[in-house]
Amino acid sequence: MKDENLDQHTAQQILAGDKRAFKRFYRNHKDRLLSYVTARVKSSQDAEEIVQDSFLGFLDSLPVFNHRSSLYTFLVSIARHEIADYYRRLYAKKALKYVPFVDQIYTEPLYNPHETRELFDQALKKLKTEDRNLVLWKYEDHLSVKEIAAKLDTTVKAAESKLFRARQAFKLAYNEIDDR
Repeated sequence: MKDENLDQHTAQQILAGDKRAFKRFYRNHKDRLLSYVTARVKSSQDAEEIVQDSFLGFLDSLPVFNHRSSLYTFLVSIARHEIADYYRRLYAKKALKYVPFVDQIYTEPLYNPHETRELFDQALKKLKTEDRNLVLWKYEDHLSVKEIAAKLDTTVKAAESKLFRARQAFKLAYNEIDDR
């Protein structure tokens, strides 16, 4: 049986609930996958956990497997996502250790809509009239670029360019006000 047919047969068996087929797949690929993960993660304990999570993810994702790759390649792609999640969680933990105001998150609001609107309005006042109109049409009136082009009696490409420059001007104005 060709590898492709073997993979397809194995996938069908696992999907049908054949525990022996999954055990066979697990035994055949666990060490190779562990080696792959260990090369990318420092802790062997974390690597083992990622391998286990990868096999669980494999089982969850197998119904959508489209046979464009081998089952092992599919498993490795799941492991790559697990590794990325591992580093995201690791980074988040480190970041929280160094943020001095974490306890304030639960006691003080991080977002004040009135203050933000005030900053927005101040930034708008600093813009040229055309830039102000472009920003308002796009983000307050929710006009499409095509509709804005019609209002300006210009082409869509020209309206896109003007809108891009207006956004840049707004960002500068907003950052100047917010940095005070």
